[in-house]
Amino acid sequence: MLEEQLVAEFAAGLRDDANDRLNELPADLPLAAETALTEVILGYLEEAGSIAGHDLCPHEDVGLHRPCRVIAYSLPEDSVRLELFTTLGLSSEPVLARRDIGRLSGWAARFFEYAAKGDHARFENSPAALEAATLIQSELSRIEEVRINVLTDARVRDRAVEDITVQGRPVETEVWDIERLYRATGEDVTRDRIEIDFAKLLGRPLACLEMKPRPTEYETYLVILPGKLIYDLFDQYGPRLFEFNVRSFLQAKGAVNRGIQRTIKEEPGRFLAYNNGLTATADEIEVSSWHGETVISRLRGLQIVNGAQTTASIHRALKVDKLSLDEVAVSMKLTLVPPERLEEFVPLIARFANTQNPIQVADLSASDRFHQQFEALSESVWPPGEESRWFYERARGSYQMARNRHGSTPARRREFDRTCPRSQHFGKTDLAKYLMAWWGSPQIVSRGAQKNYATFMFGLRERLGEDWIPDKDFFRLTIAKALLFKAAQGVVRRARLQSYGANVVAYMIALLAAHHGDKIDLERLWEAQRVSGDMEALFAMWAPLIHAEIVASAGSRNVTEWCKKDDCWTEIGALNLPLPPDLPPEFRDSTPAAKQLNGGGDDSASEDELIAECTDLDGATWARIMAWAASSPDVDDYDRKVVHTLSGYAMNGWMKPPSFKQAVRGSRVLNAARSAGVAV
Repeated sequence: MLEEQLVAEFAAGLRDDANDRLNELPADLPLAAETALTEVILGYLEEAGSIAGHDLCPHEDVGLHRPCRVIAYSLPEDSVRLELFTTLGLSSEPVLARRDIGRLSGWAARFFEYAAKGDHARFENSPAALEAATLIQSELSRIEEVRINVLTDARVRDRAVEDITVQGRPVETEVWDIERLYRATGEDVTRDRIEIDFAKLLGRPLACLEMKPRPTEYETYLVILPGKLIYDLFDQYGPRLFEFNVRSFLQAKGAVNRGIQRTIKEEPGRFLAYNNGLTATADEIEVSSWHGETVISRLRGLQIVNGAQTTASIHRALKVDKLSLDEVAVSMKLTLVPPERLEEFVPLIARFANTQNPIQVADLSASDRFHQQFEALSESVWPPGEESRWFYERARGSYQMARNRHGSTPARRREFDRTCPRSQHFGKTDLAKYLMAWWGSPQIVSRGAQKNYATFMFGLRERLGEDWIPDKDFFRLTIAKALLFKAAQGVVRRARLQSYGANVVAYMIALLAAHHGDKIDLERLWEAQRVSGDMEALFAMWAPLIHAEIVASAGSRNVTEWCKKDDCWTEIGALNLPLPPDLPPEFRDSTPAAKQLNGGGDDSASEDELIAECTDLDGATWARIMAWAASSPDVDDYDRKVVHTLSGYAMNGWMKPPSFKQAVRGSRVLNAARSAGVAV
């Protein structure tokens, strides 16, 4: 009974989120309600690690002969599997029959058939679907299999759908009904709930070699794991095995090493010899003696800090490729770390686990501190008037849980809704989207919520400092950026651009920040808690211009994929967007003092003066400016790239002079660096 109630509450929250998302989508988008529900469900599944990402391509022509219907697709660059997504929202039927699922799956399979055959005329009125079909046809040679995911907020009695073959590719169907979705989100599964009983899993304890003499700070054991055990663990816990390592979390969701796959297929008995193995930590390890040898009988809180590709590849070998794991074994170094040393110790283990990868590995314990502090700020820092506050959803579903806890009576629900309106609640991926767009990475935002979030967390400490945690000022300015982003979403939705609306929003905010960020009064936005009509009018003027430039710059390329490229931002970032004679009130006066404080260059100076200002500095000076800019939150990614270019020019003795646009940006960063105390 309790689980039924929890599932019902989860479903209610899912539908509320879908209604919110519906208000952000273009008004004339095909299958808008189904698309909104799809976006919300896929957000949960991507966060849970069940899928790697998606692009929207809503299309329906069920009134035609041999109808087809699809909402979204996923075809990662390193994958041989095409994922198609189709959705049926709950209407009058709380339980769907098998025939309903079969019909939806068949329509999606037919979309693949038409795409693969080049029968694209039926998609001419659906730009996103036409683009998806064109991409599928162009990548057909690497597509070995198709999986259709049927999503619904109803219950499904029988999820079994017979596999079929389309265009020579096996097509299987996965059904995600409300009960499976609830379990997949695993809200109640955290690191400390990962308990492994080797006696139950293997029929005997796990033999190990303990490091002796034992160090004072930790315990370490060497073990050999059967491949099937690794499969079982990843199948049950998924990316929750990688909470301490955001890079591993991302890798485990998409990357499969073909060399590993080849070894499993052709030389499984040599896997142990060829593979580097896993590095892991645990909160508790139960060690005993069994028939004279040291064994591990149980452990709790397992975390794999190095070896995500090995884990994911082994899982795929059995799950997808149907390869035997009987001869596959993997070595693992397992370390027991005291709780008080976790935050210090685990990042170092992750960092040095693979000497071939010198990149510093970001740990999620640090990100936990960031999100915990940001959540605390959302509870304590109220907007002017203190009638309502912004609700930061650190864990998916926490908004609905808080609403339920507040009370079940209509009066108590209304009270919560007044204090924490749905329009003022946002989650981790939303936060990453607002900030990454403002920081000049719209191409990263365009790569999808989870990839953008992971990139955001990778660079957070590098951008803001090792020991930095958010404060009240950061929270207020972030909300101001959220207001701008949400306003841009509303304008683009009403603009009826037909396609690429989300990309236009991300690029619009990035352009605003890159060209006018030093003039935008974010404190005023926080005080007002709304974007002015004049600012919305400016967005409305910009939206079709940005849309047209994105499409034109893509040329013959897939526009959705083009928006994800650095080169796209390089081209769009140079776009000179018009300003009205009377600026919106969000623009403050660009006095010299304000410009210097905000890293602004003197755009009124002559071209020769600005270029001379840059070329008067030598390579060593520009190297210092570049080092400062790399960690300054006041410098966006686009300006960092310009400074990097100028530093290279300077190192070569200015044999190539900067362009006027480069000089304008270089001057802006130069003045900001000088104001910050950099020796220039």
